[in-house]
Amino acid sequence: MVLLVTAATAGAQRRVEGNVNADIISHYMWRGQDRGGFSVQPTMSLGWQGLSLSAFGSTGFSSDDPQEIDLNLNYERWGVNIGVTDYWETGIDENNRYLHFEKEGAHQLEGNIGYTCKYFSLQAYTVLWGHDRKWNGDRAYSTYVELGVPFSLGGVDWQLRGGFTPFESAGERIPKVENGYYTGKYDYNYYYAEGFACVEAALRATKTLDIGFSKMPVFAELNVNPYLQTAQMVFGVTIQPF
Repeated sequence: MVLLVTAATAGAQRRVEGNVNADIISHYMWRGQDRGGFSVQPTMSLGWQGLSLSAFGSTGFSSDDPQEIDLNLNYERWGVNIGVTDYWETGIDENNRYLHFEKEGAHQLEGNIGYTCKYFSLQAYTVLWGHDRKWNGDRAYSTYVELGVPFSLGGVDWQLRGGFTPFESAGERIPKVENGYYTGKYDYNYYYAEGFACVEAALRATKTLDIGFSKMPVFAELNVNPYLQTAQMVFGVTIQPF
């Protein structure tokens, strides 16, 4: 849904654009990480002269899937964008409180900068505040860099995407137990990876269907995490009424 609000300022017409849509996906993959099964992901946004404010949510159908709310403020000019995102999800704070902003609570603040043109998009993201510690307690500044290349072939819009982390990200050290006894060894669970690694290689195909009262993009994606040696095939549809 696109809403246009027009106001006269110093003799000029300035337009605020609003958008509402929702993705329905068979599996939630984020930066090569498995975030749950079948999910509904609504988005609402306002944009004005390169400045945009948006809210994104993800709700899974399984009680084990985390529920997520992301708020993003972004500015774009001449293809260069800079922004900040507040991530919040269930399962981190024991009471799942949203209006609770302790330093190591469920909120996480991430900055991003990037450049987009018709040939490619290059984006970098770094966690600046929140629950982002290495297993030894040091601040991790978990960072993810992504390159996307769009192209059209066979009447379908394609995007080839690769993402990597340049250094060790946040993580936890988990004591390894066998037959009820601590073995003296550990397993490690990292936000991205233990060091420089490719954590996502994806190919997405999108076809937009014209159903009369609306256009409905339908997409399929092969998403591989070379670091974890995992893969997932995802199907989704974007609902965006006029």
